Amino acid sequence: TADGRISHVLWLVEDIDKEKRRRDALFETITKMNEQMSSVANIYFSMHDVDLTNDTFCELRTDAQQVSDLAGDNIEHAQAAMYAMMDETTHERSKASIRAFIDLSTLNERLRNTNTVTEEFLSSKDIWCRTRFVVSKRDPDGSISHVLWLVESIDEEKRRRDSLIDMSERAIAASEAKSSFLSNMSHEIRTPINAVLGMNEMILRESEDRNVLAYAESIRTAGNTLLGIVNDILDFSKIEAGKMEILPVDYDLSSVINDLVNMVQTRADDKGLILKLDFDRDIPKLLHGDEVRIKQVITNILTNAVKYTEKGSVTFAMSYERVPGDDNGVFLRVSVRDTGIGIKPEDMEKLFSKFERIEEKRNRNIEGTGLGMNITKRLLEMMGSALEVESVYGEGSTFSFRLEQRVVAWEKLGDYEESYRASLSQHKKTSAKFSAPDAVVLVVDDTPMNLMVFKSLLKRTKVQIDTAASGDEALALSYDRKYDLIFLDHMMPEKDGIETLHELRAREKDPNLETPTICLTANAISGAREQYLAAGFDDYLTKPIDSAKLEEMMMRYLPQEKLRGAEEDDASGEEKPALFADGVEGIDAAAGMVNCGSADILRGAMELFYKGVEADADTIESLWRGGDIKNYTVKVHALKSAARTIGATELSERARAMEEAGNAGDSALIGEKTPELLELYRSYPEKLKPLFESDGEDNRPLIDEETLASTYSAVAECAAMMDYDMTESALDSLKDYRLPPEDKKRVEDIRNAMMELDWERVAALCGG
Repeated sequence: TADGRISHVLWLVEDIDKEKRRRDALFETITKMNEQMSSVANIYFSMHDVDLTNDTFCELRTDAQQVSDLAGDNIEHAQAAMYAMMDETTHERSKASIRAFIDLSTLNERLRNTNTVTEEFLSSKDIWCRTRFVVSKRDPDGSISHVLWLVESIDEEKRRRDSLIDMSERAIAASEAKSSFLSNMSHEIRTPINAVLGMNEMILRESEDRNVLAYAESIRTAGNTLLGIVNDILDFSKIEAGKMEILPVDYDLSSVINDLVNMVQTRADDKGLILKLDFDRDIPKLLHGDEVRIKQVITNILTNAVKYTEKGSVTFAMSYERVPGDDNGVFLRVSVRDTGIGIKPEDMEKLFSKFERIEEKRNRNIEGTGLGMNITKRLLEMMGSALEVESVYGEGSTFSFRLEQRVVAWEKLGDYEESYRASLSQHKKTSAKFSAPDAVVLVVDDTPMNLMVFKSLLKRTKVQIDTAASGDEALALSYDRKYDLIFLDHMMPEKDGIETLHELRAREKDPNLETPTICLTANAISGAREQYLAAGFDDYLTKPIDSAKLEEMMMRYLPQEKLRGAEEDDASGEEKPALFADGVEGIDAAAGMVNCGSADILRGAMELFYKGVEADADTIESLWRGGDIKNYTVKVHALKSAARTIGATELSERARAMEEAGNAGDSALIGEKTPELLELYRSYPEKLKPLFESDGEDNRPLIDEETLASTYSAVAECAAMMDYDMTESALDSLKDYRLPPEDKKRVEDIRNAMMELDWERVAALCGG
């Protein structure tokens, strides 16, 4: 109507069911999306949508009223508002980085190849936060038009992460300190090993007993050096500190010089170099300082001189001067001059860098890691000295240092060789059918008693003998040294003699590819020789080893130029029979004497057998019950040989029968007869006990603490050289005394460790 009132209406009815259902479904979907977005958004206390094209932004959510107040209702001028908000809410030290981060003019460049960028910052309330830009829309040309600007709290996460990073950095620093220390120490370990090998070589080259004893003393000294360094490695406190200690002691300069000359002489001879010695005869002989480190320093310098000198000479000089105002102080002056390649001026700095060698391409065939001079420099600095280097490229170099030492006594050095040898004790001559001090032999057997017997049988020939208890150990030794002859046991666990020989002959660079190799075996059956020759051996020798046959075989296969006539023996008369073993049930003492060659060797073999019964019997029983027929056969084979060696004939025959059953795979026979074998084997400790343990009153004097400590120290030193005979001799000195119960057990444990050739355990038991 004219006044606006409704006069007519249309009343319509329509079907909207489908539309209503679609709308309800859409609402439900939107609700769920909002809930999901809300859960994600809750991570952030601030979310804004930023329009880069129009410089506007809007708040999507915030848990901070301060942020809303700062932004206000104005959605224009996004960049200015963002600066104002962040300047107010950011810690002073984070403002510069945050202003750079929220600079919208650089976003396109920063987000060109990614959809998000992130920055961490500290808020004005000392809370760690993370802010990020996430691309929400790009234009067709790829430029950004909209981004989400998010801010979240990461305070707890950041502090946990920083704590972990700090722990990690400290662990890495500690690891690097340990690695640096161990790398230096590993180089130091190699140096005395070279000295040991060099002096051993000198032993092999000399035939006079006086010199043999001198070189043996040098080996002992180098062994002590090696033991001291190994102890340093095992000292955890020194590893943690990343440093070494200087330990001054009284020492004999003639001994130091002798060790150094013997070590370098062999290397110089091998390269055809002349070693010139220039020692002031008036140098005081007895000094106080760190003998081990002094030898370490000079050895490094001498070794380097020989390494980098192809022809000409190396001059080793030593003199002294008195310390002004100190009646008991001298400066020891040491220099090493060579006619080698010299050093370029620009390469001088590399000389003391770790793992860096001068003229790498030219010197690629020279062994070493480049640590030697670095260690030398450090050691001299620790002793208050410094290394001086003079070099002319192409003509040679001179390395020298001046080291202050205390004088213990003003006795003059004189002729260092005479001075050194005068301190050695008298040594009795021995004899044999032949002598071969230049010969080097490797014997491999998994039974310690067999190794001991073998070395004892050849003791008077002066042959140098290395031993190995397994095929793998033999292969490792074979790579490191050229042998004149190798004796290889056939039946060994894991890798037998034939497998070991085949692996050795398959290695093209092994220095022992052509070395004659003899098989040691208890199989004396017909056809054994042909079997071993077909396997690649040059010959075979049956066990127990006949001393006459062993010497004949040595004379047949050793290089003829290394064989010398037998030397005189001060001892006279026939070898005394093994009366100590007469009447022992189950032992044929006469047969044992034939097998061992002497009463002393037989006694030692019987004691090793006696000590090992319990452990070996348990091993055999375990292998039998576990069905490991292969290794069971190996162990009874070893028992057969060991029992025959000491004259335990019945036990040896029973072990032989079980070995044959094992080779034939006859499990039934093994199961039937093994209990009887073990019963007989385990009866021997009781039978042999009277020989090695007295039940009567012990009238020996009780050992004093000083003698006991001295003996343990001597045993540890011998064990460090892995010399079974010397270690046993040192330990046997305790037989003249009555021991406290705890030390009696300790000595027994040491002997058991020796049987297993576990030298580290021997040293540990001795307190080393």
